[in-house]
Amino acid sequence: MKKKKSEAQKAHIFRNTAFMLKCAWKSAPLSLLIIYLAYIVENVYYSVVISVMFLQTALSIIEGNGTFKEFAIKMCIIVFGKVFVDLLAYIDMYTVRIKFEIKCESYINSLIFKKAQEVELGCYENPDFFDNYNRATWVVEKGGFKRIIEGSAWTIGSVVSIIFLVIYLISIDPFLLFFILCPVIVIAVRIKKNNLEFELEKEKTPFERQKDYTRRTILLKDFAKEIKTTGIFEVVKKRFREAVDNNIKVIKKYGWKVALLESVADFLGEIIPVGGGFGYGCYRLIVLENLSIADFSVLISAITNTRNKLNQLARYFAMQQKHCLWVQNMRDFLAYEPKLKGGELEPAEFESLEFRNVSFCYEGNEKNTLSNVSFKINKGETFAVVGHNGAGKTTLSKLMMRLYDVTEGEILYNGINIKEYDLAKYRDKFASVFQDYRIFAMTVAENVLMEEVDESNIENAKTALKQSGVSEKIRSLPEGENTLLTREFDDSGALLSGGETQKVTIARMFAKNFELAILDEPSSALDPVAESRMYDALMEGTKGKSVFYISHRLSSATQSDKILVFSKGRLTESGSHDELMELGGEYCEMFTLQASGYREEDTEHE
Repeated sequence: MKKKKSEAQKAHIFRNTAFMLKCAWKSAPLSLLIIYLAYIVENVYYSVVISVMFLQTALSIIEGNGTFKEFAIKMCIIVFGKVFVDLLAYIDMYTVRIKFEIKCESYINSLIFKKAQEVELGCYENPDFFDNYNRATWVVEKGGFKRIIEGSAWTIGSVVSIIFLVIYLISIDPFLLFFILCPVIVIAVRIKKNNLEFELEKEKTPFERQKDYTRRTILLKDFAKEIKTTGIFEVVKKRFREAVDNNIKVIKKYGWKVALLESVADFLGEIIPVGGGFGYGCYRLIVLENLSIADFSVLISAITNTRNKLNQLARYFAMQQKHCLWVQNMRDFLAYEPKLKGGELEPAEFESLEFRNVSFCYEGNEKNTLSNVSFKINKGETFAVVGHNGAGKTTLSKLMMRLYDVTEGEILYNGINIKEYDLAKYRDKFASVFQDYRIFAMTVAENVLMEEVDESNIENAKTALKQSGVSEKIRSLPEGENTLLTREFDDSGALLSGGETQKVTIARMFAKNFELAILDEPSSALDPVAESRMYDALMEGTKGKSVFYISHRLSSATQSDKILVFSKGRLTESGSHDELMELGGEYCEMFTLQASGYREEDTEHE
């Protein structure tokens, strides 16, 4: 099994390098060719032309075995060669490579971002998947793609120069090959070492993620109040120390093995080629007297250069293998096939959405979040969903928009299973406001429209902001709808209150041409008065539309056509407000308790 794994990892070097070269060719083909040419020319020039050809010519003249004319011709070749090498290197370093890195990084990121958009929501709740996603980004974050391309270019250049050097050494004495084969073995040793280092990094990943979370928790303002006013800081610090201690254990587990392999690599790559090659050259020069001083000097130079190239090649090859293991993570991520796949049907105008005997269980859970749920919402109807925390209300909205697939039963859109519809076009039928809403570090208008803003749609954004009740606040900002939200990139960015932020997210619904709105706790950050106004605007702005409204404030449910009451994942009651109050069941009890709470609150303020 280990042998097969090793062979597979060796194959990854070539397959993954080829994959990165393909990406580079698609994003910047001319730059790739220039980089390769620069590395090949530079390697051959310094390793062969300077270290062998020039040295041999100079020593031959000293020994009286060459002419000045031969020396002058070769000097001209060397000088013009130097100019060409430097010119190519400058073009590569200061123009080509800068553009190349930007284009390649952009292309690779686009592949990762596209796949991240395709994977289902459940993947982000899976720690193993999240670790794989983090490792996939190493190719860009740690410059892996650049090192792979440069490493492959340098490798080709080194191989070409080694071929010239080996040909020369064979012409002197074929036995010299023995001393330059040892560094080749170093490649295998360094690959083994790299495998261990990769496993080390892999085992450190969850602890590094824990450290990163701790750093973000301490630095982000979202957690600042709790950290400064409670004792949670010591708990957070403890988690950080635990992550550091676990990393140290991982390093101890692999450290001595890595050190041993590095020692073996140095012995094979340095002592045998240098000591053996030099000793053999001296033996022929002094004892056998069948080697000239010029040939001896060039032999030593050629062996040294070949040894250096082979050792560097071993390091680069091992490094390539390490970076290619990162690439393999990225390729595994890109090859992931989403479980949620759309059909070919295009959804028609909304008429009805039906849950038919639907049950759902999150991956890794043993107990269903929803069990045998059935109801139907028709065009123009307003449904309110109520129940205690953990009753499965939010899961309903996720299933409706097909962020997850049901475990049992089916959901029907206009009488057809939603799995038959094109996924993007099906979701486009909905407008949604989630309880865990997010504001992007973009302008107000972009946060409302959730797309590029221009003259053709800016009025739509303004109207939506007015409907959500936050237009007056937005107009007071320095640049109105074009004001940047958050201070992530600009110190002059606007910081809205929780209620104002929620109203901006609610405006997204008003800005969209939807057929069914899903509102999951859209008023959680609003006071009762603001909530009432928002709900009135909602009812006015969704006339003729269908609305699915989830809320823990039951006062907003009274105007709904139908109320669904959930308890422990089951639909326990359904009907209008009056019907449920008359029934005297769970809804009646919850509404009465909440209403009494509001009355007490009003009394306290009198």
